[in-house]
Amino acid sequence: MFLNTFKYAAITWAITLTLGFTIAYFLAFHVRSQTWQTMLFLLCTIPFLTSNIIRMISWIPFLGRNGIANSTLMEWGLIDAPLEWLLFSDFAVILAFVHLYTLFMVVPIFNTMMRIDRSLLEAANDAGATGFQTLVNVIIPLTKPGIMIGTIFVVTLVMGDFITVRFMSGSQSANVGRLISNDIALLQYPSAAATAMVLLVTVLLVITALLRLVDIRKEL
Repeated sequence: MFLNTFKYAAITWAITLTLGFTIAYFLAFHVRSQTWQTMLFLLCTIPFLTSNIIRMISWIPFLGRNGIANSTLMEWGLIDAPLEWLLFSDFAVILAFVHLYTLFMVVPIFNTMMRIDRSLLEAANDAGATGFQTLVNVIIPLTKPGIMIGTIFVVTLVMGDFITVRFMSGSQSANVGRLISNDIALLQYPSAAATAMVLLVTVLLVITALLRLVDIRKEL
C-alpha cells in the first residue's frame, strides 16, 4: 500500500512540476501585460470553481469505453477498438491527480518567479548566456523555494487522497488513504488509527527532508 502511495505521489509530482513550471514560466516571462497575466492566471483557476469530486468524476464519461476519448480516436481511425486502460486504471488515477493538483504547483512557482529581479536576467544575457543557461543557472535556483512549496502541497495531498483512487481505479487499486477508509467502514478503528499515524509520520518525514533542502522561509 505504501509503495503504491509513493508511486502515485512521485509520478503526480513529476508531471505537475513539469506542467506547473512551464505554465508559471510562460506567465511570468512571456506575458508582458499584467492584465493578461491576471486573466490567464484566473483562467487556470476556473476548474476550482467546482468541487474536487465533480472535477474528478467528470473524467469517467470522457475516458469510458464508449466515452468521448475512445469515440473520437475511433472516428479518426487511430484505433480499431476502445482502449480499456483509459479508465479504471493507474493511468486514470494519475490523470485525475494531475488535473486536481497542478494549480497547487503553479501558484507558488509563479509567485516566486514574479519576485526574480529582471536585472539578473539582463546581466546573464549581457554575459553571453543562452536562454537555456539562464534558465538552469539563474531562474531555477531562484525558483527553488516555490518549487519546494508546490512539492509539499502536491505530495501531501496525493498521499492523503483516497476518493480519487477509489473511483478512478474502479476499486482495482488502493493506497494508504483507501486502506484507512476501509478500516473505518469496517469499524476497525485501532487498525485505522495505527495506519493513520504511520502515514502522518511518513508525510512529516518527507516534509522535513524537503525543508532541509531549501529554505522556504523566504517565501513566507
